[in-house]
Amino acid sequence: MLEYYRGSRLSAWLTSLVPSAVLLVAGMLHSGVMWTLTFWPTWLFVGGLYAFNVYAWRSEVVTAGADWVRFRRHWVCTYELTSIRLVARGANGHDLVLEDRDGRAVGAKPYLFQANRRLWDLVYLGMRHSAANGAEVNRPARGTYPEVAAAGLRGSKSRGRTQDSDSSE
Repeated sequence: MLEYYRGSRLSAWLTSLVPSAVLLVAGMLHSGVMWTLTFWPTWLFVGGLYAFNVYAWRSEVVTAGADWVRFRRHWVCTYELTSIRLVARGANGHDLVLEDRDGRAVGAKPYLFQANRRLWDLVYLGMRHSAANGAEVNRPARGTYPEVAAAGLRGSKSRGRTQDSDSSE
């Protein structure tokens, strides 16, 4: 089974308009409407910014198989995770960081995993399995994905040990 998610073309084109429009409005407020509209380097820069943003938005592809997930050039075995963390990334929200027993790690915005339901099922089941087998789950991840945390608690109780992984925050 193979699933993937890539943002739609329409959303890439529309989302990329925002920074270009903000830049044009700022130029008009600073230098005047006519100067901004007739000065050709402004249009060259705005067009380049727009093209870059469309490319950057469309290049975020997440792929998952039965027991692995890949984002950009990084991949992990989802059934061999040792760490499941939700990490704050400034004003852009949080990244879900998954690390497997071989030290490989994948970090991406949760919406990229969750946008395709089948892809999310593959990742989420791997997270639950790994938590039940002793993977560390930090406090923000336990709050966001309580079923994963519960699977980890059940797994550690059944083996006669307790685990607190708040130190990795």
